[in-house]
Amino acid sequence: MLNLPFPALTTPSKTLLRDANAPSGTKELGDLPEWDLSDLYSSQEAPELSRDLDWLEGECSAFAADYEGKLAALDSAGLLNCVLRNEKINSIAGRIMSFAGLRYYQLTTDAERAKFMSDMQEKITVFTTPLVFFTLEINRIEDGQLEALFADNADLARYKPVFDRIRAMKPYQLSDELEKFLHDLGVVGDAWERLFDETIAGLTFTLDGEELNIEGTLNLLTDPDRSKREAASRELARVFQDNIKTFARVHNTQAKEKEIVDRWRGMPTPQTGRHLSNDVEPEVVEALREAVVAAYPKLSHRY
Repeated sequence: MLNLPFPALTTPSKTLLRDANAPSGTKELGDLPEWDLSDLYSSQEAPELSRDLDWLEGECSAFAADYEGKLAALDSAGLLNCVLRNEKINSIAGRIMSFAGLRYYQLTTDAERAKFMSDMQEKITVFTTPLVFFTLEINRIEDGQLEALFADNADLARYKPVFDRIRAMKPYQLSDELEKFLHDLGVVGDAWERLFDETIAGLTFTLDGEELNIEGTLNLLTDPDRSKREAASRELARVFQDNIKTFARVHNTQAKEKEIVDRWRGMPTPQTGRHLSNDVEPEVVEALREAVVAAYPKLSHRY
């Protein structure tokens, strides 16, 4: 229901794993399980995927034509129907991006999978741009009017927690034009994230004459043998140093992009957006942080 950039991943279904051989096995573990994504789509050429993309494009346009500029005038039944249509749009878009994202993260160094996910992200961003008005208009409805609509319709009232999360952004939302601009710009930020993922996935580390990927090397940092932990940390530092220009460019660009967006939205701290997204109060996060920091001596001693 939230008109935000859709996540690449959702919770895998219970049949997501199957006993097919993946190419990423190790000498110790042999061939590993591979994700079965057929619960989502059978392949990137599946007719069901084309059908859903066509439906999504048409429904987003129809939704905007039916509701833009009209949300405040809807009765409880009309708003419920609007919410249900928006929910289905999010469900279909999320299904597409779950499929594209899970395929990509199976093998992030595969150019075809990276292109497919990029293509899907761009399509869905373009399709859903007309929907940016939805959360903006929800936030313009007076509290009393919204409460009356909830009281009038129990089915609509079930969605009150979602409305609460949307309206938590009310103090920080920008004009309609700027919100659409930021929505479209999200594809650029995603591209920087993919560059980081693909660079990390393509790194190789050499330890005791054996070539390892990032996961295998990081795993050695918890090895009981101190010499192996030290060797792994030094090799990680060496390879990261060789790639520091790329990592610095990604980090600095995304940090600056976030600072600009936060400043325009008037968010008081860099953490505010994350707290809103996680639906958690800053005080709770700070209490957890203080508890962990206070326990550092015990934790390090136990380790």
